[in-house]
Amino acid sequence: MIPARLIRFLDERANIGFAGTRDRNLAPSGHRVSGWQTDSTGRTLTVFIPLPWANRIVESLLDNGAIAITIEEAGTHETYQFKGRYLSHRPVHPSEVAIASRARERFVKGLQYLSVGEGMAAVMKASIPAPTLAVEIEVHEVFLQTPGPGAGSRIAPPIDTSVGAR
Repeated sequence: MIPARLIRFLDERANIGFAGTRDRNLAPSGHRVSGWQTDSTGRTLTVFIPLPWANRIVESLLDNGAIAITIEEAGTHETYQFKGRYLSHRPVHPSEVAIASRARERFVKGLQYLSVGEGMAAVMKASIPAPTLAVEIEVHEVFLQTPGPGAGSRIAPPIDTSVGAR
């Protein structure tokens, strides 16, 4: 489901993420994402959530299971949204904390063009807390969200443009 080029983007360049859920009353809720990882098939995305958001995201996901993950490369603003359904949650593994740390380092590096001093770099690192919870979702749709003429267009699954397609 997640195209190979986007798996590479997530693994190598993406550096900041957010999750959106809704509760049983359909009230939206935003959650910080400290890191992410796809499975080998590209069908699932596991996001790593820091403690301040962990309880609220689980509560929303147990209510209805709908989730949207927006991940970008800060600096270039290349951005994608992954929509899907909640599969499971569990505590993060040490290797996943390391994945989140690499995303944090990419975030600081991606904003260095702003001539950020050493003190500001420490503040930016601290703005992405270490994760405590891993949430696995099955990805159903992927959308381009990079600002520009294609923003909002669906990338996966491909739209069937054949004659008679609905």
